[in-house]
Amino acid sequence: MSRPRSAHLADLKGKGICYEEDDEPIQLTDQGDSPTIRDYRLSLIGKVLNPKKQSVVKLIQTMPAQWEMQDKITANDLGNGKFLLNFATEEDLQSVLRQGLFHYNFCMFVLVRWKPVVHDEYPWIISFWVEITGIPLHLWTIGNLKNIGKRLGHIDTVELSAGRMLIDVDTRRPLTFKRKIASKALCPTKVTPLANLDSLCCEIKR
Repeated sequence: MSRPRSAHLADLKGKGICYEEDDEPIQLTDQGDSPTIRDYRLSLIGKVLNPKKQSVVKLIQTMPAQWEMQDKITANDLGNGKFLLNFATEEDLQSVLRQGLFHYNFCMFVLVRWKPVVHDEYPWIISFWVEITGIPLHLWTIGNLKNIGKRLGHIDTVELSAGRMLIDVDTRRPLTFKRKIASKALCPTKVTPLANLDSLCCEIKR
């Protein structure tokens, strides 16, 4: 069997090439208050959820103008459908976050505050308000709302008087609002996201 040309050249130079993967993993250290972390304290990290329809390059060119902050945001394409938005002030950053849910080209995208998370799929959480209707008054309790909400995602906030909850939804899992509930009441109960999402208004079925 012929040897690779690179191996022959290495032999001529007096050095061999190791083709076996016997190296120990290189350990990367994490400094909790490193300058890098401080540099990104005013950054948002985002990820498109439909790469076939959403171009990251076009998104980071379009969205700052849509938010009327084209002169206040610098953007970077991080690859793999991810991007970084850098702000000069906390006020500007919060102004953008308050405008969620986020859409581009008729599809949602994730946008959260940057954190030093090491994971290929980060970020993946979308937060939005959902409204519960149709529950009989005697069943209208914090406990029952939480029982419904925790089947949709992580509950961040419950507003009993308004009948709504702020839910953190994991975009890595199938997005569905069809859930069964056990009750003697015959009234239809609905979970309605408080956003312009035509496909996310589904009836909870018993």
